[in-house]
Amino acid sequence: MSIKNFLILLMVAILWGGSFLFLRLLIMEGLEPLQIVSIRMFLAAIFIIPFFLNKLKKHSFYYHGFPFLLIGILNTALPFTLFSYASVQLGAGTLSILQATVPIFTALILFTLYKGEYSFMKLIGVLIGFAGLFILVGPNSSLDTFSGILCVIASLSYSVAGIYLAKTPDKMNNSLIGMGSIIVGAIIMLPFIFTGTNSIMAISSQSWLYLFLLGVVNTSLAYVVFIKLIKRIGPINASFVTYLVPLSSISLGIIFLDESLTFVMTLGGLLIFLGVFFANNEKKA
Repeated sequence: MSIKNFLILLMVAILWGGSFLFLRLLIMEGLEPLQIVSIRMFLAAIFIIPFFLNKLKKHSFYYHGFPFLLIGILNTALPFTLFSYASVQLGAGTLSILQATVPIFTALILFTLYKGEYSFMKLIGVLIGFAGLFILVGPNSSLDTFSGILCVIASLSYSVAGIYLAKTPDKMNNSLIGMGSIIVGAIIMLPFIFTGTNSIMAISSQSWLYLFLLGVVNTSLAYVVFIKLIKRIGPINASFVTYLVPLSSISLGIIFLDESLTFVMTLGGLLIFLGVFFANNEKKA
């Protein structure tokens, strides 16, 4: 990987790590989780529509209709909502560490459903990752268990979406599906814009700035850049973002939210990262 591509990957990690920071800031500003997600998705969709329409000229909408809906739920609407609710109790760093379990769940699902995907190293990775997860959200943890479970479900949702995209036929374009899923997710969440106790007119200018950055920059722009980067450096190199996002989010949380890096977060996070490393091992049994 060239220095230029690594810096772009680092930028994406900072943007995605920043999404957890803005979630916490918006919760602290008094916005409700569903309202945050709905406005985030709406702003993200507005930005992504031109890219989507340009991409749609080269591909059939007929073959992509169902994936738009499925990935719109599993990869945007559902996990965004769950992480937003979890952000009421959990810090930005903890949220990002729990999201880093996505490759671990992916490995578990793959070698459970597909025999050719199994390897001893992946099994070790899954076990180590779950040990870290248990430390973070287990019964003896100081963190809010229910919020941790919401993050686990969200990560599982991301995993299922990722596996589905990996198994789609060649005639389907995954970047088009990803863009379409953002638009579909926005449509699904649109009614919730008006359900918060705070009306849209009552949202402060500072909160609107956070929402704009969260929706346009941290969601749509980061996604478009990452999709282009995958084509340049390949999916394996791109997967390093899994390690960089928590580091980004933890750093931003410490700087802007006065969050602290506890021993439990450090130990659980290290085990999860180690689990991700082994779970990404390509050697088959």
